Amino acid sequence: MFRNKTFLTILNACLAFFAVFIFFQVQQRDIVIRLNDHNLSRDTYQVELKQNLTAAQINQKLKDSDQVDDIQVHYRPKGPSKLTYFYGKGSYATTPMISGSFFSKNDFVSDLSVAVVGQNLKSKLYTPKDQAYLRLNDKYVPVIGVMGEKLDSNLDDQIFIAPSKEKMKQMRADQYNILIDGSKELKESTVKSILPVKKIHKSHLQQFVMTNWEWMTAHWLELVGLLAIIAALVVEIFLWRYTSQRFYAHAIKSGVRSDQLELNEWASYSLFNGLGFLAGAFIGGLTFSLQSYGPLVSYLAVSFILSSLLFKFAVKRGIKKIK
Repeated sequence: MFRNKTFLTILNACLAFFAVFIFFQVQQRDIVIRLNDHNLSRDTYQVELKQNLTAAQINQKLKDSDQVDDIQVHYRPKGPSKLTYFYGKGSYATTPMISGSFFSKNDFVSDLSVAVVGQNLKSKLYTPKDQAYLRLNDKYVPVIGVMGEKLDSNLDDQIFIAPSKEKMKQMRADQYNILIDGSKELKESTVKSILPVKKIHKSHLQQFVMTNWEWMTAHWLELVGLLAIIAALVVEIFLWRYTSQRFYAHAIKSGVRSDQLELNEWASYSLFNGLGFLAGAFIGGLTFSLQSYGPLVSYLAVSFILSSLLFKFAVKRGIKKIK
């Protein structure tokens, strides 16, 4: 059965399709992890300043600097809070929206504070006519958008506010946890050259290895699935070799050279293995919408190369035993 080329193609197509599904699940979970942390990246810095500057002064320093182009700054009140005061410069990562829009550059220079809220707060908004309002500290803040995804996350309960110019003048650095995230790689030295930094560290985990470990623990089930695909390929190869022993013996007795037999077997396996991978990946790509195909293509390419090399080694040993 394992020498049947149609069976081999279908089996490997199923394995490739399963790989696409796993990478889709990884990307979906990555989205949730990011949304759980206010849509910030893993390279976000948390800073503590030497001077008790206002948010207006901090934002102005970042705005005037030509060293940073695309950043977002989160001012989170110290202690448990679902509120974040938001400032952005240039192009920055915006949250997925259920309705309305996220902040624009005009909202950061407005005389009026505006809010974007998580989808779980939509029912709590006050909507007298066409405009929704959020009641906060006995004041009503206009809401310009509702954040959310089909996937549940902590973002669904969050409140983002682009504060008015007057509010930013009242906000003092020592009252907030200040987080700075760049769309491009943002260096610690760059932040220090712009702001009077007392302490700075990555908001996730400072150890690179630990950050990778954090990612692995969040995706352990998907990693098991990817390893299972590799294991299935290994089992497939050795079952091919096991069920081919009589064929090899008959071919050698018929005068076929061992090196020619080995090459024919390797070419046949690699061809139909590759066709199966391509078919499964194509069908999987049509079924699941991936944001990035790079990791998937790399995984399938490495799996194909390793399985092809292992097959050649296994067949060579099998033919050698017969001789």
